[in-house]
Amino acid sequence: MLVSLVIYLVSLAIRASGPTSRTLPIALSIVGYLILAGGAFVGGDVVYALGNMVDRHAWRPSGAKWQPLEVGEVPEGTLVKAKVGAQALVLIRSGDTINALHDQCAHAGGPLNEGMLVDGCVECPWHGSRFEIATGRRRRGPTVYDQPSYEVRVAAAGGYEARRVS
Repeated sequence: MLVSLVIYLVSLAIRASGPTSRTLPIALSIVGYLILAGGAFVGGDVVYALGNMVDRHAWRPSGAKWQPLEVGEVPEGTLVKAKVGAQALVLIRSGDTINALHDQCAHAGGPLNEGMLVDGCVECPWHGSRFEIATGRRRRGPTVYDQPSYEVRVAAAGGYEARRVS
């Protein structure tokens, strides 16, 4: 994009100087446009095809409705994959408290349940983004988005229930 801007500015400067032939400024404008279009194509491909810098959780529903949590045993200090409805979660038990985050990393979609616990955070195995266990707030990039967190409680009929908090 910067190269395209420089080419357009050179074309403008040549046009402003009153050239005898307009062939060079027009050719520079065409080259600048082609470079600009190529940059836009690559930028769109990076965002839409690769999902770079996209909030993967922007359109996920949140609500106050408790839903049954499909999970077995949740041992202390380990990452456990679970499901609540159609959402995959990663659970972390700390004493009597069970914290839950969405399992798909907000940065590049990595599976957080395959990551590790580091200083009270879940670290994504793909690029090392870290999210606080209790709140889902990002502590280290490359992510620029927080991770959705869920509240977990013991259900009246046994088992667990969860609902999205943030």
